[in-house]
Amino acid sequence: MKIAFTFLAVLILSPAPDEGQWLPIQIRNMDWKKLEAKGMKMTKDEFWHPTKGGVLSAAVHLGGCTASFVSDAGLVVTNHHCGFGAIQRLSTVEKNYVRDGFVANSRKEELRTNMTVAVVRKIEDVTELVHAAQAKAKSPAERVRATRTVTQSLVAKGQQEPNTRCMVASFFEGREYHLYYRTVLTDVRLVYAPPRSVGEYGGEVDNWEWPRHTGDFSFFRAYASPEGKSRRYHKDNVPFKPEHYLGVSRKGIHQGDMVLILGYPGKTERYLTSTAVADRQSIYYPLRHELFTNIIQRIEAACEGSAKMKLAFSSTVKSLANVQKNALGMIKGLARNATVQLKMEQEELFTDWVQQDEGRRKKYGTLLTDLKTLDEAANRNTLRNLTFVTLMSSRTGSFFRTLVDMSRAMSTQRVRNGLVEAVSNPGITRHLKTMQAPILAYLIDEVKSLPEEHQLAGFADFATGDKGTLAAVLAALKDSKLTTPEGRGEFLRGGKKALEASDDALVLLARGMVKEWTSYGARLTEQDGKRMTIGRQWIEAQQKWRGKSFYPDANSTLRVAIASVKGYEPRDGLWCPPHTTVKGILEKDTGEEPFNVPEALKRAAKNRQSSAFFDKKIGDVPVCFLANGDTTGGNSGSPVINGSGELVGLNFDRAFESVSGDYGWNKQRSRNISVDIRFVLWFLEQVVPARHLLEEMAEATNRLKKKRR
Repeated sequence: MKIAFTFLAVLILSPAPDEGQWLPIQIRNMDWKKLEAKGMKMTKDEFWHPTKGGVLSAAVHLGGCTASFVSDAGLVVTNHHCGFGAIQRLSTVEKNYVRDGFVANSRKEELRTNMTVAVVRKIEDVTELVHAAQAKAKSPAERVRATRTVTQSLVAKGQQEPNTRCMVASFFEGREYHLYYRTVLTDVRLVYAPPRSVGEYGGEVDNWEWPRHTGDFSFFRAYASPEGKSRRYHKDNVPFKPEHYLGVSRKGIHQGDMVLILGYPGKTERYLTSTAVADRQSIYYPLRHELFTNIIQRIEAACEGSAKMKLAFSSTVKSLANVQKNALGMIKGLARNATVQLKMEQEELFTDWVQQDEGRRKKYGTLLTDLKTLDEAANRNTLRNLTFVTLMSSRTGSFFRTLVDMSRAMSTQRVRNGLVEAVSNPGITRHLKTMQAPILAYLIDEVKSLPEEHQLAGFADFATGDKGTLAAVLAALKDSKLTTPEGRGEFLRGGKKALEASDDALVLLARGMVKEWTSYGARLTEQDGKRMTIGRQWIEAQQKWRGKSFYPDANSTLRVAIASVKGYEPRDGLWCPPHTTVKGILEKDTGEEPFNVPEALKRAAKNRQSSAFFDKKIGDVPVCFLANGDTTGGNSGSPVINGSGELVGLNFDRAFESVSGDYGWNKQRSRNISVDIRFVLWFLEQVVPARHLLEEMAEATNRLKKKRR
């Protein structure tokens, strides 16, 4: 991995912090002696080198999750919930790998998936090129377009390298831009998955909660051509040989031990103003929770009584439910942590600092006011924007989304790639009357209930009649010619004239959504363009004011969190130790979902004291552990390593009290939850055996140890 940086990323960082999602170069520039005092046993070069990579390079991007190589034969480990969609798509009612789990006893038995593994090879600082393009812009919208043009050009140029896909990421509100060169492996196969009763033990009851007893792990294998190049599934593909992979620890970790969490955290918003955070707490997350709750209810109602439908939509419901509970955690956490009040206090201190110096008054005197004005403008559209985005979800309304895409293409007379295929796909009308129609009807009612200034174009004219919105939607579907591929194809070929002449009630809605889409895009472009200037100044001022180490918000790029294994006190009088054990699994067992322990685990548990993975200090085989790591969505599957760079766990969740950590890390409450790798190894040894995987990881670990001597 190669990298070169300027600006904030090369500041010498004195602390060894628990807070922060640090860039690779920032870790390297920390005070290494302080890290060693905390428990670091690797050298800088062993952990990560700008041109040679290192232990950090073993962390890879897997869809919206993180994973890691754990052998030199492409073996990848991640969370069960990260692989859940792939496992579900491979399953049938007869061969239900979601319910029963899966073991490939040889590489020939490994199953093809649609997953990809992205390996970062090189990172370049392209800040000067992007800033030069932005400087020529004469308006906020033009600034956004200039940024898009130059980054697309950089990506296209970078992808001229063989076997390469590129992306440009923005840091510190646009103060820096980095170009990432990645190898994206497209032949990824399922190797091992525990049954759902282990991989999702506790279900939504335990989701975002502690204590936790979930065996949230699964194994995949990445394949490539014999030359080591990315290639889609081919019978001659061979296991990919990563340049770096992790050794697996059998010793484990305990209270106070240092751990590092490697991964691709998705999004945090640590540097927002109190105005923006107040909107998230009082408007955005309450509406998000309400919308997702009602959508889930309608999906579950449609699936009632059908094992096939429950399996088919299990991944969708699981994903939506995760977002639903996250929203609730945000509402409660922001209130409990008094985040808005804390932000206001910080803003007062910042203002005082600005006023103390004439140069600062001149440069930053109106900065906070300007930024809050920008936030207030964005807040005025929160209800409208969130409702619009939810309506546009193809995951819960593929038919209506396709109608909108068709209407947009017909009105502009530009048909995008893939639209013809979508129009001719009979699958977009699957469960149209029983699931998609009730969800659309609910969302129409939600739009109609919004204040007048938040109404979406076209919805006020949708007549619901005396029988209600659902009956009106079903009647519109019955009258529409667009519920068949042939009808949609004919309509699309009619172009702009056919669109304008149509009296189809759902087409009228879709036309309104096209207008809304244009308005939505214009609002975001204007906001983004202004923030490129004000946001950069804000981060510059914050860095000078705080006068300490400074990390950028998460944006799905490779990061490191430094932490310690640590319990916590979620509320007065309740202390939570940092480990759970197999004993806790058995104590929660009810025999019914989501606490139905498999018989194989019960049998293995009887003899667990003789296992090499029985921890005498803890008094059992450990299952999960807490650390005060700074994590967020996207860190699911993140390898948790010890100071020697060995895998000790897989991050998969946060405690409910720390969900709102996206807006501010909390020393007392911020805790991430990981499955202990010793539970994974015990499970592979004693519960649902896969000794060949244990041998593969052990042999690969031994080769690493010999190499480092």
